Amino acid sequence: MSDSNAPPLAAFLRQAVDAAPLGAGAPLKHGVLAAELASVCARNAAGTVRLLAESPRPDILAEIVAMQAAFMHQVWTIGEEWSAGWWQIAEGAVSLRNANTLSKIVEQDFNLAGQVGDLMLDTTTRTAKLIESATVGYSYWLTNTIDASRA
Repeated sequence: MSDSNAPPLAAFLRQAVDAAPLGAGAPLKHGVLAAELASVCARNAAGTVRLLAESPRPDILAEIVAMQAAFMHQVWTIGEEWSAGWWQIAEGAVSLRNANTLSKIVEQDFNLAGQVGDLMLDTTTRTAKLIESATVGYSYWLTNTIDASRA
């Protein structure tokens, strides 16, 4: 998500992370990527205000509402699958009582912990991908819409 229009601090941090010895910049990388994403979101917000101030057309507003509805539908889907995953894990936890040996209990405990980790990884990754995709997609739409409204 590197951008030549990145604020000076974000650009400086990106250079510091990229120049760090292998692996040394990893702890900073999360913060840099989050700052870059926040910067794109701020630019999108400012661009939206500018677009609606310059060209407050109903079709543009309808497209923005449709994109928000699509985004919320995806958030809802991720939330539903998160809940379903926890119900499956809870059902698995209840079956722990059926184990009758220490080795079976240990196996089931680690299996349950793995399922929790998988659910958290999947949900977090899907949420991050959705946010990135929506932000970049909206930025592209916004730039094209601003250009088209000025032409």
